[in-house]
Amino acid sequence: MTELLIWIESHQTWIYVVLVLVGLFYLRQALGWFGEMKRTVFNLERERAVAGMRQAAAMLVLVVALIVGAFILANFVGPAVPLSARPTVFPTVSLLATGNPAESETGEFVAASPLPVGTSDGSGCLNSQATLRTPQAGEILSEVMDIEGTADIENFAFYKYEFRPAGSDQDWQTVSAGTVPVVDDLLGTWDTSLVPAGEYAFRLVVTDTSGNAPLPCEIQVRIVPSESG
Repeated sequence: MTELLIWIESHQTWIYVVLVLVGLFYLRQALGWFGEMKRTVFNLERERAVAGMRQAAAMLVLVVALIVGAFILANFVGPAVPLSARPTVFPTVSLLATGNPAESETGEFVAASPLPVGTSDGSGCLNSQATLRTPQAGEILSEVMDIEGTADIENFAFYKYEFRPAGSDQDWQTVSAGTVPVVDDLLGTWDTSLVPAGEYAFRLVVTDTSGNAPLPCEIQVRIVPSESG
């Protein structure tokens, strides 16, 4: 029922258009039968015209009732559906991609230049409902890292964790995301061996069903080459 209400609310314009066209069709039929009834002089033909006119009129009344019903559902009942029951647009992310390391003209990978520590704003991590437990600020990472913490805000929709070079204004690159609330547990993993060595800002973003998100929990970490590499 909830899905139907949301569908009617989002498609009400087209519903009205279709119903009006159907209503015009039956109105034309009713007028046609009415004209035939006025012209005929035989009882049998008159009864046939009356029956056709009544059927067309009944369908026309039904169409009008559907238009009124759709209007009520779309403008009064639909808006009362709680946000938690509405579908949330989920970001399309790759669970493996973390960005391609930069390459030099010779084809060799170029490591990111170390940047000063302390450029990330960690005040968002004070929110106990949207915070990271691991990694911690200043931690040195290599290979596959478990990402742990809490993502359980009111009207929770989804969480994602992402990174970018520290101190830069580049777009955040999403590592992974989830649609199930997590409380002080595993959020996912991050294969840092796919990222050039250097200093990075790393953050957890938790979003609710209306698209709002508290201040992200952002920290700065250092990625170093794995020992096996």
